[in-house]
Amino acid sequence: MKIIKKKPQLFFNSRFIYGDIPPRGVVEVIVLAGGFGSRLSPWTSHVPKPLLPMLDKTLVERVLDLLPIDEISKVIIAAGYRIDDIENYFNNLDLKFEVIVQPEEEPLGTGGAIANCRQHISDTFLVINGDLITSVNISSLIEQHKKSNVLASISLFEVEDPTRFGVVEISQDKKILQFQEKPTLEEALSNLINAGTYVLEPEIFEIMPDGAHSMERDVFTKIAPMGEMFGFEFNGYFVDAGTPASWLDSCRTCFNDGRWNSGSNVDGNWIGENCLILESKCEESYILDNCEINNSSLSNSCILRNSIVETECILKNSLVGENAIIGKGCILENVIVDFNARMPDGWKQSGGRYPNQ
Repeated sequence: MKIIKKKPQLFFNSRFIYGDIPPRGVVEVIVLAGGFGSRLSPWTSHVPKPLLPMLDKTLVERVLDLLPIDEISKVIIAAGYRIDDIENYFNNLDLKFEVIVQPEEEPLGTGGAIANCRQHISDTFLVINGDLITSVNISSLIEQHKKSNVLASISLFEVEDPTRFGVVEISQDKKILQFQEKPTLEEALSNLINAGTYVLEPEIFEIMPDGAHSMERDVFTKIAPMGEMFGFEFNGYFVDAGTPASWLDSCRTCFNDGRWNSGSNVDGNWIGENCLILESKCEESYILDNCEINNSSLSNSCILRNSIVETECILKNSLVGENAIIGKGCILENVIVDFNARMPDGWKQSGGRYPNQ
C-alpha cells in the first residue's frame, strides 16, 4: 500500500517509510539498530540507544552523517526495540534520502537483521553498525569495493589490543584470508579488526542461513576462503558507543573532531544551550542543554538535558540522565544515573547504576 501526501511525502510499503524520495543514488544502506542497549541502561529504558543524545545530535544521526548523500538511494533502519519511538523520530527529521524502518520482531543477530531487510535491497548495499563513531570514508570504501569485484568489502581498523574484537588476516593485495573472533593476544592473527562497516553484493543473501545468525561468524568465515572479501583499512578513530565508558569516549571524539553545530567549547568542555555553570571545575565533560552545575567538580562526565548538580559534588567518569537532580555533596565515580532520578544529599557510589534496579 502506498499513501502519498505533499510536503513531505509519506510512503508506506513496510511498517514505516519517511522522506521526500530523491533521485536514485548508487547504493542502499542498512543501519543495524536492533539491540536493546542493555549496557547503557537505565537510560535505554526510556529512549532507544539510537536516539540517545550525543552532544547536539542523536547517535543514529551521527551515523547518518557519515553517508555521502549523492551516493545513497535509501536507508533501512533495522530496528527491534521501541520501534514506535524510532518511527516518530524519523517522521520529524528532515533528511535528503528515503528512510525505511524495518521491524525486527525477535533478536536475529547481525546476519539475520541484514537478511530481514532483503526485500528492500536491489543492488550493491552498505551495512553500518548503528552505534559507531568512526572516521571511515564511505565514498572511498564504496569506490574500492567496485574495483575489487568481490562479494564483500569490510572496513578495518588497527588497534593495540584486538582481544575484544573480530580480527582479520589479510594478504598483500588486501584480500581477507581468515577471521578470528575475540582471540587472546598471543593467538591474534593481526591487530586489524572488523570496524563495523561493509559494502555487500545482493548475492550474499544466498550464502546466509535462515533465522538468527551472525554475519561475522556464520557468513564472513564462509566467503573469506573463497577469495570474495576485500579489506579497507582506514586511520583516524573508531569507537563502539555501547558502554558507559565508550559513550564518554564517543562524546570526546565528536567534541575533539568538531562534530557539533551548537553549544560551545568552554575550557575543553562541551556546554549546550542555556546552561548555568556556577563556580564549578569541569574537565573533559559534556553538559547538554538547560543544565545547572553549582560549585561542583566534574571530570570526564556527561550530563543530559534539564539536569541539576547541586553544590559540593564530585563526579568522575559518570553519566547523568535527563531531568535528574544530584543532591548536595554527592560523590560519584563510574556511575550511570537514571532519567528523572532524585539523588539524596551526601550520596556516595562507585560503579553501577542509580537507583540500583
